[in-house]
Amino acid sequence: MKFFKELSLAALILLSTNASAGVVNVWGERFNLNVINNFYDGLAGHSSSIITGSLDSNDLSGVDLLWAVQPSNGYTATELTTMSTYLSNGGRIAFMGEHGSYAPNENNRINAALSFLGAEMEIMNSTEDGGWHMATKGNGQILDHSLTAGVDSYEYAAYAPLVDLSGDAEALMLGTNLSSVMMAFDNVGEGSVFLITDQNVWDRVGNSNNDNARMFENLLTAETHDVPEPTSLALLGLGLAGFGFAKKRKTA
Repeated sequence: MKFFKELSLAALILLSTNASAGVVNVWGERFNLNVINNFYDGLAGHSSSIITGSLDSNDLSGVDLLWAVQPSNGYTATELTTMSTYLSNGGRIAFMGEHGSYAPNENNRINAALSFLGAEMEIMNSTEDGGWHMATKGNGQILDHSLTAGVDSYEYAAYAPLVDLSGDAEALMLGTNLSSVMMAFDNVGEGSVFLITDQNVWDRVGNSNNDNARMFENLLTAETHDVPEPTSLALLGLGLAGFGFAKKRKTA
């Protein structure tokens, strides 16, 4: 009986993913960081804070998602090392640039960080889809992924396309031409890197006609690394429990 209880408890633990509250830090320049910070801090069960100064002077332990926004200066060697260590501990970094006519220097600094961290994607300094657009799953712009679960529409306005996706890097959203990449992510070791290049996606977050809010919450909570499906975990638990029952009968 003890063996059965232990296996049942293990199965429940395996099935209980994303149960803890998410912690977000927001860091960067050339954008009102309060927009991102207030959004996450207002989500039930989550918290957020803006960090100041150099990244390496801040404690990232316990932080689930770091937003690194449009850097006005190049990242220092110690800041890049801090990011790398953070990723190796399972952290997530969301880099936000802008279209190539607005923030080319900021995009180049983000590209340098992506290269250092080993993320296999980069920003091209050009502009796609000027003006407001609505990406949807129905029109093929939003791709199926755990990170886009529940995101049926996404409102945006002009972005810099993401290129050179290779290795484990995956596109999450496409432009209206269904070929250029608007949003992507890459797993780097135990951590994950997200990349977007349009700050306007925050302008209408929470509007009833889009799912931008769900997309941004998914960056914090959705699974990014391959794990057994819940059904498989349940079957595993039942199978182990069955093994324990058979063992008990055999030794009875």
